[in-house]
Amino acid sequence: MKTLGVMICACSLFFPWCGWAQQNSAANGQKMPVFHVTSNLVLLDAIVKQRKTDRLITDLTKSDFHVEEDGVPQKISYFSQDKLPLSLVLLFDVTKTVQPELKELASSALEALKALRPGDEAAVMTFSSSTQLLLPFTTDHEAIAAAIRRAADERTSECTFIDEDVYEAAGAFNAKEPDRRRVLVFFTDGTANHVNPRTRYHSKHAPAYLHTGSEALQRLLRTGVTVSALIYRSKADTALIMALNANPLSVIYGARLGDVKRFAEKTGGPVVHGHGRAVGERMATLIEQIRSRYTLGYVPSNPRAAGTFCRVKVSLTQKAFETHPELRHGHYSIEARSGYFR
Repeated sequence: MKTLGVMICACSLFFPWCGWAQQNSAANGQKMPVFHVTSNLVLLDAIVKQRKTDRLITDLTKSDFHVEEDGVPQKISYFSQDKLPLSLVLLFDVTKTVQPELKELASSALEALKALRPGDEAAVMTFSSSTQLLLPFTTDHEAIAAAIRRAADERTSECTFIDEDVYEAAGAFNAKEPDRRRVLVFFTDGTANHVNPRTRYHSKHAPAYLHTGSEALQRLLRTGVTVSALIYRSKADTALIMALNANPLSVIYGARLGDVKRFAEKTGGPVVHGHGRAVGERMATLIEQIRSRYTLGYVPSNPRAAGTFCRVKVSLTQKAFETHPELRHGHYSIEARSGYFR
């Protein structure tokens, strides 16, 4: 019998009565986001699905979840599913490795528009060494479709500086509107370039200062933005890139894998893979996973000083296993943000 897995992708959000600040993390010396919360309700945004089949589990209830903060069980006081409208930034990779497949990627995005609801909004960007905004946020689906077609015709010989792209794209969101699910959706082969004099020379449109991965992640966490992706890559492409990465010269000439997926894992966003005719179907799956989330809210029972990092753990209760026999102890995994700052 195949092992069944369940994945819960979660991100911490707060009600809008929040202030933002930064402090130095004593653990690693890096600046980390700190939330000064005047309303103590902590919201966890979660996707539940079977790992191997990607089938969403959409009939769970509040009593099926268990939340701990710093090892102390918390009372879930807020629970909902699929209530918030979507704010999506659709980002199209226009570098050379993706150009042959760009039309197919754009077609899958056009197909995904059918899954959007009237209140959902989207912006359209292209990315390489930096991002280019083709269309600001709008609920006009015809305008979104026109911008996607325009993206499919874009071409560049520049490199992919994904950390900078993520940083710039996250800045497109208004941090004062936490009542929407805010997601960056990357259409890409999942590769990026090392930043060095050679790649900079071939990227004339890159900004003078390129933000680091740490800075990009901090911006995502501060704005509550999730990274998601449809990675379009054949097995032959993957083998070639892996060979490049195994070559010491890849630091100068090669591409690296996994950057988009790394940001998705840190922010709790789903990633799907597709190729050829399956891309449209996989994109529909991705949008469904973005939309079909549970929102769990609790008021922390343990007092902590402002700026304290609180570790959060989400799990399923015994009731979940009793009412969902397809779930088995030890055969599911939970991917969630590890905590938040008070």
